[in-house]
This record gives sequence, structure tokens and C-alpha cells, in this order.
Amino acid sequence: MELANAMPSLEVCFIGNGSHASRIKKIISNIDHNFKIVSHDRTLSLDQQPHVLNSDIIFITSPNNTHSDYIKSLSKGYKGYVYCEKPPINKVSDLEIFDIINPAKFFFGFNYRYSEIQKFILQVKDKYDFGELININVHMSYPFSVKKHYKGSWKSDIKKSPSGVIENLGIHYLDLSVTLLGAVKGVFLNLTNINKTGTAGDTASVSLLHSNGSSSQTFISYATLAREDMYFSFERGDINYNGVEFNAYYPRETFNQEGLSITPPVVLSKSINTESFHSDSLKNCVNFFINIVLRNESFDHNLFINSKISTMAMLGEVDES
Repeated sequence: MELANAMPSLEVCFIGNGSHASRIKKIISNIDHNFKIVSHDRTLSLDQQPHVLNSDIIFITSPNNTHSDYIKSLSKGYKGYVYCEKPPINKVSDLEIFDIINPAKFFFGFNYRYSEIQKFILQVKDKYDFGELININVHMSYPFSVKKHYKGSWKSDIKKSPSGVIENLGIHYLDLSVTLLGAVKGVFLNLTNINKTGTAGDTASVSLLHSNGSSSQTFISYATLAREDMYFSFERGDINYNGVEFNAYYPRETFNQEGLSITPPVVLSKSINTESFHSDSLKNCVNFFINIVLRNESFDHNLFINSKISTMAMLGEVDES
């Protein structure tokens, strides 16, 4: 992807060097700009690594439980841009980070904001009178907890991942609900550990009541069989994603010869497999971030507000400010 080449070579540091960092490095390697990767030593404090603090961009891609300490350190005087992988934090006691960071230069990687979902919804609403979105229902599961890798992962450790599958998988869909339906005034969540492979919860359901009267329900699991389904109910039409394709159903007033309501026809469809859906959204998200950096611009404050709302919902909290 070609982006504005308005700046000289940028120094980029990754705090955390796992598989997700590798995916992001691959994405930025395909951006039309010169990036120099500088190293981070996790055994040393950031104050002891001036080359890190002097870098132009810092990606925080370390385990969730480490985010808050890095964010607090960087908030003391780091002048560059920060991309922090979601969730920003995973403990209620760390919500203070939202009061100390600079939202103009701090970005949280909620990549589903940049997925095909929004594009498809806009395309549908441009062609058909769907009305307002009133409900989102998500079922996302795959049996990660039966794999050997899961047991040794920080994602299975309740001390490192207290919200378990909610913070590692569910946060995507909570933020998507906040992005599409707005602020939250009520949260109900249930977290359980079905397979007992680790100590963290591997299965959960989260219901959000949004301030505009709409609602969303999310079921996520690392213990049940593989299934991906997202259903978006509008006033006069529906959209479904089944892991293979998007389908838009319309009009609401569809009846059989006896006058009984039946499922409306599919008026618009788009094929996109699960792997592409996820990888493309991450690519779009990183490209968006880098483009803001290259233009030396500030991030929209609403991105910050939504990040806070989504994170609080993940923790069972509501932003009453």
C-alpha cells in the first residue's frame, strides 16, 4: 500500500515479539516507506533504553497483563506514536490509564473497526432502506483449549488473563458492537472454564444494553466446536456473516401465498473466508495507524472514547462520565 512519504525513515520498536508482532512487521514491510526496527529488552525498564524512547513508533504487542505498565511508562514523556494491541488493560484497577495517555498519539488496535463488516453494511444501506441497526448477535468459537499450545499459553493463566476468552477473543466483538451501536449503559457477563485445561475462563457470554436502546449479545468459546456467526438485525432487514459469506436479507414485508411471514430473499451477498476477514482487518488497521503517523496527524478522539467503553464492558463496567 502506498502512503504519504512526508517523513524520513521512521524508527519502530516492538515491545513483545510474538506471532502478532510478526504479522504486523510483515504488514509494515509492504508499506511504501522506510522503517528501521529498533530492539527492546524486556529485562530492562524503558528508562534504561533511550533508543526505545527515542523511536518514532512503539507497538505494544506483549501479553495483555503487561500493557498497563508499559502504557504508564510511556505516558511520562514519550513523544512518539503508540499502537497498543487490544485490550488496553485487563484489570479494573488499571482503568486510570485512560486518564493519563495522550489520545492524539495513542492508538488501540481494535482491528474489526476496519473490517469488511462496516463496508458491507454501508453498501447495503446505500442500496436498500434497512433502517437503524437494533441488535447484534455473535457466536464465535473454536476448541483452542484442547490443544497442547493452549495449556502453556498466557491466555490460559487466570493471573495473566483474568477475563480469559473475553479479553482475548470476545473483545473484538464487544468493540464492534460499541462501534456500530454506541455507548453502553448496562453489562451482563458470564465467564466459565469448561475444559479446565488452564485456570482462565474458556467460555463466556456477554450482553450489552446500549444507550440508544439497542442491544448486543456475544458468545465466545475456546472449548466448543468451531463456529463463526454474526447476525445484524436492522429495522427493515438483516445481515448475516457465517464465516464464508455476507448475506443481506430484504424486504421485511415478505409473505407466502397464505399471507404468512417468510425469510426474505438475499438481495446482496459477498464471499470472504474467515482467514481473509481477520487478516484483512488487521492490515487495514495497521495501515490506518501508519498513515496517521506519516501525516503527523492526531487520532480522532472518538476512537479513544470507544476504546475505553469497550474495555470497560469487557470488565463488566459502564462508563458513567
